[in-house]
Amino acid sequence: MTEPEETNEEIETTADAPIEAEASTDEGTIIRDTDIVFDCPHCGHNLAIDYRGAGLQIECVNCGESVLVPIPDGMKIDDLDIEPGEILKQLFAARRNLQRAEGRIEELELELRGVTMRRDTLRALLESFAIQLEELKELARNEVKLREKSTALVSRLAGDIESTIGDAAHGSVMDEDGTDGADAE
Repeated sequence: MTEPEETNEEIETTADAPIEAEASTDEGTIIRDTDIVFDCPHCGHNLAIDYRGAGLQIECVNCGESVLVPIPDGMKIDDLDIEPGEILKQLFAARRNLQRAEGRIEELELELRGVTMRRDTLRALLESFAIQLEELKELARNEVKLREKSTALVSRLAGDIESTIGDAAHGSVMDEDGTDGADAE
């Protein structure tokens, strides 16, 4: 990219409008922040023009070809037709909107902190419930084991009782026959 070499006078006459523009040259001409700096699409020569030249058709000072001055992002051609008083009103309105937006941001940050605290509380409760659930599962497993043991114990006792009753019944039958040795003494 080459340094722009045109002067304010050259740009003003080429733009066919009294637009103040500066170009950066090796001689120390300064490009302002509000200037539009772009390259000629035909020869690549670096051009600079005041922002009020956005959207204008100019001739390149280097090659003489017709060049459309680009419109910067976020800028509308209609913005250039606004009266200074209207621009001031828009600036004040933008500041009020900014203050409202900053207030809303503070509100949302407070709400976010509250939601974060509730989330942390719920997360702690969830962890507590998970621990209690594991304890309940362990109790249920123990209950199943106890039921199995008690069922086995009841079955064994029932078998022992039946055996004892059977032995007792068998012993009284023997006594009636007189074959039991305990009566013989």
